[in-house]
Amino acid sequence: MDAPTRVLNLATRTALDAAELPLALRRLLGRCTIRSVPGRSPRSGGAPAEEVPAEGVWEGTVVRLRDPSGGSITIERPYLPFTPTEFARARALVELDARLGPRVPPRADVLTLPEGSEITVRRAGAGDLAAARAMHERCSAATLAQRYHGPAGDAERYLRHLLSPRFGRTLAAYTATGRLVALGHLLWDGDETEVALLVEDDWQRRGVGGELLGRLVELAVADGCRSVYAVTRSSNTGMVAAMRALGLPLDYQVEEGTLVITVRLAPARIPALPPAP
Repeated sequence: MDAPTRVLNLATRTALDAAELPLALRRLLGRCTIRSVPGRSPRSGGAPAEEVPAEGVWEGTVVRLRDPSGGSITIERPYLPFTPTEFARARALVELDARLGPRVPPRADVLTLPEGSEITVRRAGAGDLAAARAMHERCSAATLAQRYHGPAGDAERYLRHLLSPRFGRTLAAYTATGRLVALGHLLWDGDETEVALLVEDDWQRRGVGGELLGRLVELAVADGCRSVYAVTRSSNTGMVAAMRALGLPLDYQVEEGTLVITVRLAPARIPALPPAP
């Protein structure tokens, strides 16, 4: 496939799904590290981030662009400087995203759990913030500590970050009565990918987490990821069991009670464009 056709395909994917922008940039520019910095970081107490000029910044192996959803996008590629053509293409994709605004594919699947209950699994976004906040309030302190590896702090800021398509993809599980009972996240972490789950206490060990995890891994494979990892407590037997149920090669690392489980994948081959002249 020639370069113009590849770029048009990437633009189409970006137009259909706001979460595609970081992936499209990576496929456009080859092996690189892409980091999204929110306008107000949840880890810095909401302090405003450094603003990027509207035209972007191009400094050899580093490109910084203003994120339409707030904050900035930083792209780094060691040893191989970006070319003017690559900078222009990357900026055009970001401008396309800005013009189209927030968008999430509307697909939803109704699943029957082993016990007979039905849940609806669909992509989540900023519109699910109120339901996610309510679920947080119903979760026990122990459940929140397992998800966030400590006190959850200001749930509002964390949930806004997690539900933003710029930082990954989120799946939500709703009951037949419209109650949100679980969230699963596939989070872009530089050139790595993290998976994370939060399941309301009354819905744990009923197969909901496993359903979300399997779908997140399928998304990671489709996105060309070679591995995904989960960070949890070594006592979180439910998460360990869900990871083992995937039937994929796993690597374990334990340090001071924190367990990192890495799943090695066999992703679909998605060749990157050669560096533009």
